[in-house]
Amino acid sequence: MFSRDKNLHALERFIYKHLGAREASAYLFANIVGVHINIKTAAQCELPAAQADAKTMWLLTKKLKAIGLFALFDAKENDNQVFYVAKSRKRAESLRSAFQKLHNQGSTAETNTIIGTLLGYPASAVQYYIRLHPENGISDNHKEMMARNRFYAHSLAHENEEFAAYEAPLYKYLSRHCPRTAKILTGNKSKRWLD
Repeated sequence: MFSRDKNLHALERFIYKHLGAREASAYLFANIVGVHINIKTAAQCELPAAQADAKTMWLLTKKLKAIGLFALFDAKENDNQVFYVAKSRKRAESLRSAFQKLHNQGSTAETNTIIGTLLGYPASAVQYYIRLHPENGISDNHKEMMARNRFYAHSLAHENEEFAAYEAPLYKYLSRHCPRTAKILTGNKSKRWLD
């Protein structure tokens, strides 16, 4: 177990070295940790294109592999290098395929369900997102909820249960095993942390 923790901390240092120790970097690392500890089955991540040279991507792939994760790099878009992280190539390819379908064919309930499920979101949140977007608009209550939660679109009726199932275990893990990242994330007082 020590080796896995050591490798996880090496990944954390690598991300902060290349992207700076800031909230966006901590968010990227936390998403990866979510896959590492089985809260998420996969994650869609981004690196600024300026930092995504071949050597950096090779090193990132190596550091992810050291903690048992696979990285699949996609095309650059909007000045970012998009990549998918999962415990298997097949899962990463499934997420990339679903996002490509979303990009090429537009938002559908089927595609959003696949993406939400692969990202590990609770079913109540996925169904709420599908009902909410895009044609139904966003209520003021939902905007407030989005502002206080960090990782995904919670559902209004089940926000606390979803937070307890998805975000709280991640925050507990980060607080215990990755205090540097926890400190950066807790610096944003507008976002929920462990209550």
